Amino acid sequence: MNGVYIVIENGDPYAIAYTSFAAASAAVYEKHKDEIEWQLREAKGNPICSDINVPENKITGKTYLYVEKGIHIYIYKLPVLSF
Repeated sequence: MNGVYIVIENGDPYAIAYTSFAAASAAVYEKHKDEIEWQLREAKGNPICSDINVPENKITGKTYLYVEKGIHIYIYKLPVLSF
């Protein structure tokens, strides 16, 4: 493992670090599942405003996810140093 993923929501980190981008994204989805599924139902399969199915930004290590107004989420990949 060469990094961990930290989820920051509106400036506050989740209490857990993740070993993959997929796991971090899944945690965001699980936390906001009700809102995202409501949007999908209302828009007949296309989220109204959520944008959480974005690929990892491997260049900067900082990926932005958007759930709804007032909920802004970043997933940061942080390197792990081993001695």
